[in-house]
Amino acid sequence: MTKPTNIHIGHCTSPHGIKGEFSFVLYNFDDSVLEDGMTLTLTPRSPESSVPQDGKEFKIKTIRIGNKAIATLEGVSDRNTVEAMIPFDIYLAREAFPETEDDEYYVNDLLGLEVYHYYTKSLLGRVMDFYENGAQIVLKIKTDKEIIEVLFLNQYIPVVDIEGGRLEIIPPIFVE
Repeated sequence: MTKPTNIHIGHCTSPHGIKGEFSFVLYNFDDSVLEDGMTLTLTPRSPESSVPQDGKEFKIKTIRIGNKAIATLEGVSDRNTVEAMIPFDIYLAREAFPETEDDEYYVNDLLGLEVYHYYTKSLLGRVMDFYENGAQIVLKIKTDKEIIEVLFLNQYIPVVDIEGGRLEIIPPIFVE
């Protein structure tokens, strides 16, 4: 299975201040690899964004990560330009991330994997998205009938096979 060349690391929906700064929402805020001089690819989140539909690369001029991430981008120097660009998604080249160990992977690499039932080995669906709920990562799995959400914990997802393009889950039991 081929890994994506760009990793979705966050988004921006608001400016910061009046001097052309962005307030980035980073999905892995604590372990951000972003630093001055790195190149990001931005893609629009809605038709209102002035960022081209197929995306555009920008170089980080400065980035400060405190209780939020505040960035300036080369070529953007005023709030009006920032407001025209938002909202957008932020992507970073895979090469900018540290290499993983043999038994490690990035959660982004789970997107698109086929999902099988751990006990019956029957195909259930495919990983379509994920989010963090503040305590752990939750995978969104699209089945033929619905979208189910499963906590990304070993007791619910005991098998992850990136190279094989699959993972196995113990599906949640819903009580009505």
